[in-house]
Amino acid sequence: MSLLVEREPALRLLQSLLEGARSQGHVVLVAGEAGIGKTSVLRAAAAAHVAAGGQVWWGACDALETPHPLTPLIDMARDASPRFASLLDGARPALFEAVLDDLRLADGALLMIVEDAHWADDATLDLLKYLGRRIERTHALLAVSYRDDEVTAAHPLRRVLGELPPAARTYLPVPRLTADAVGMLALQAGRPAEGLHALTHGNAFFVTELLRDANIGAAVPQSVQDVVLARYARLPPGSQALLRLVAVVPGRAERWLVDELLSPALADLEAALDCGLLLADASTLTYRHELARVAVESALSPPQAQALHRQLLASLQGGERASPAARLAHHALQAQDRAAVTRWAPAAAEEATARGAHREARAHWRAALRHGQPADVAQRRQWLEAFLATAAFTGRDDDDMEAFRELEAQALQRGDIADVAWQRARRGQACIPLLRHHEARQLVGEALTMLKGLPPSIVTARVLHVEAWRLMIEREAAASMQASRQALALVEAAGETTMALAIRGGMGITMLFLDYDEAVAQCEARMAEFRADGRIASVVNMLSNLGSGSGELMHLVRAQAWLEEALALCRVHEIDGHVDYLQAWLSLCRMSLGAWDEAAALALEVTARAGSIEMSRLMALLALGRLRVRRGDPGAARVLDEALALATPSQTLQRVGPTHAARAEAAFMRGDLPAVRAEVEAGLPLAQARGHPWFIGELAYWGWRAGVIDAAPPGAAEPYAMEIAGRNPEAAAAWQALGCPYEQARALSAGDEPAQREALAIFERMGARPAVEALRRSLRDAGVRGVARGARETTRANPCQLTQAEMKTLALMAQGLRNADIAERVHRSVRTVDHHVASVLAKLGVDSRQAAVERATREGWLAPL
Repeated sequence: MSLLVEREPALRLLQSLLEGARSQGHVVLVAGEAGIGKTSVLRAAAAAHVAAGGQVWWGACDALETPHPLTPLIDMARDASPRFASLLDGARPALFEAVLDDLRLADGALLMIVEDAHWADDATLDLLKYLGRRIERTHALLAVSYRDDEVTAAHPLRRVLGELPPAARTYLPVPRLTADAVGMLALQAGRPAEGLHALTHGNAFFVTELLRDANIGAAVPQSVQDVVLARYARLPPGSQALLRLVAVVPGRAERWLVDELLSPALADLEAALDCGLLLADASTLTYRHELARVAVESALSPPQAQALHRQLLASLQGGERASPAARLAHHALQAQDRAAVTRWAPAAAEEATARGAHREARAHWRAALRHGQPADVAQRRQWLEAFLATAAFTGRDDDDMEAFRELEAQALQRGDIADVAWQRARRGQACIPLLRHHEARQLVGEALTMLKGLPPSIVTARVLHVEAWRLMIEREAAASMQASRQALALVEAAGETTMALAIRGGMGITMLFLDYDEAVAQCEARMAEFRADGRIASVVNMLSNLGSGSGELMHLVRAQAWLEEALALCRVHEIDGHVDYLQAWLSLCRMSLGAWDEAAALALEVTARAGSIEMSRLMALLALGRLRVRRGDPGAARVLDEALALATPSQTLQRVGPTHAARAEAAFMRGDLPAVRAEVEAGLPLAQARGHPWFIGELAYWGWRAGVIDAAPPGAAEPYAMEIAGRNPEAAAAWQALGCPYEQARALSAGDEPAQREALAIFERMGARPAVEALRRSLRDAGVRGVARGARETTRANPCQLTQAEMKTLALMAQGLRNADIAERVHRSVRTVDHHVASVLAKLGVDSRQAAVERATREGWLAPL
């Protein structure tokens, strides 16, 4: 039975790319769902390349509980003995350069395969990015396989793929088999094809596994697990034991390890191979497909699995062969061996940190804290601090709060009141991104009260610094500066230059709300010092606050530049904890600047991530809600209701101000004037109390539009004050200077006929359908001739006003095509298709491609799938 039906085009493309790699290197991204046949295609291509005298390096990423860094390179070093192998334990930059040198010096085209990149650790992702951006200077074809149905917008691999040079990469999707192909495979196997395609949906693994099973009768198994376990059950006990052992080894199981633990008889080994579940080479055993391994592993009882992991752990840590700490930590955790977890999880964490794999380091420290046995309280404290330190790169979660509580309890037991106060203040600081500001106020206030009875110290300065930051977040700038000055005096007296720099950085951010130009100068000076000191996380933190603060104050172009710079640093240095907030604010800036498709795509990415922290999700929801209101898309009320639920408990202007402003605009657009009044009354007093010109201005503007406010209140930002005063040409010019086309058109629409026509043109370019329809109606009611009737008939034909391009994109999404496939099909750039997809999701009021297709099919816009 041929296992490569309908794979000839993929093999031809790989062959062509290998030929081209003789003169210029290239990356090919082999993508498809689990079981679709990516590995089979790569094996066939590799075999043909070796037969032609070519060289192949093959490495795979493993599904360990916490991946071991750079496993693919370890595989390649073991199997191919490249020159870089001697540097595997050295510094990462030197290792990466050595790998690149080996690819440059390759004799002929070298095929380098990194399999299952969706499981890649941070260091491997860095390697792929490093090689991919330089691959054209080599003689290698870098083939990266991954499950594209698992690589979501929020997946770390997605960012790497997006940063590969377009000219140096080719996307090779491995599609599902057609009904004809499944029929051909059934014919080759001498089996009936009826119902087989419907059952398997063309998944190559499902198809081949079902056809391999000679005993399948009328009751066809309903999942591949049934097939795997049915075949497993018919094997002799020795073969079953072998399959169980290999199943608990993610990736490949070494033959020496299997022999040491089982010494399987040759007949048992052959039976496991013949049944199609296992594959063997000279040194390893592995499952033919990961789905089969998981099927067997998940069928093990907890005592069985635990016993196998214990056996593996004993062999791996007791022999002369060195095993990676991450692998030992994985088996220790699964074996519930607390002593081994204590030994290996911290070692794995430190190894991951050294290689820049911060997510993996955090996972290992978490395992150590939950399942390890530290020698004493002091070591437990060290582990807690190491775990908390990873949050600078990954972001915080509830486990951080528990860590702070435990550190506080330890300090209380020691009678160290200053440390109790510090841990309480740290916990309060961690509450702020979670929008738990009331709790933050209480905790930091309690910390300051505790310290009043103690002599001033560095701890006092630290708590004051946290208080200053909290006050800045709540836009109490003057009080924040006072707290910062007190903290700065203490640390300068103690000669603490590092902390002094951090405090001055915070003062620079606070100054944004007092003297913007002076603040920018201070922030840039502080960032230069942070860079000189190698404190990149501090640079990112300042850029994040500088960008978001500037966006809030409508310095949009500068804000956008700082946010983009911060995102670039996050991607280079794997600082994941800031990415969502940066993207949310970049979405808000681009929304205001008129780049609506890009804004929608960024906001949807953040809201689609299950782990997005509350403050990031809120700002993304505000961008998405305002876009939907201004475009006339469905779903605005839902996202703005969620935004209100997130913002209200914080009672901070930074969160409730823009939320009530967005909701006031939405209420006005739907003609609900009492709701406008309620939103204005909920937000305006706090904006006035904090003296924030932009929130005062916008909330007052919507109150004026609703007839609640007669004149601009003191402190309102000039563009809003001009509109309220009827100085529309000046307001339009002011909005144009800020780069805000929607607001510019809104001001123009209140002017004379030429101004209204100019406004109409701007609204039409932006896709602001409600504003376009209202202005056209107003012009026609005034007797103005020559006003276009509106959207094309094809756009009006569906309730959500999808354009022809968007309808075509939706139809291709319904066929299961990814954005790159759609771009190729419609002869447009991937970025253009990304924007069309984001627009479709926004207009349909959904957050996923599947939901969009389901709604369109249900509404009858597409043929049933």
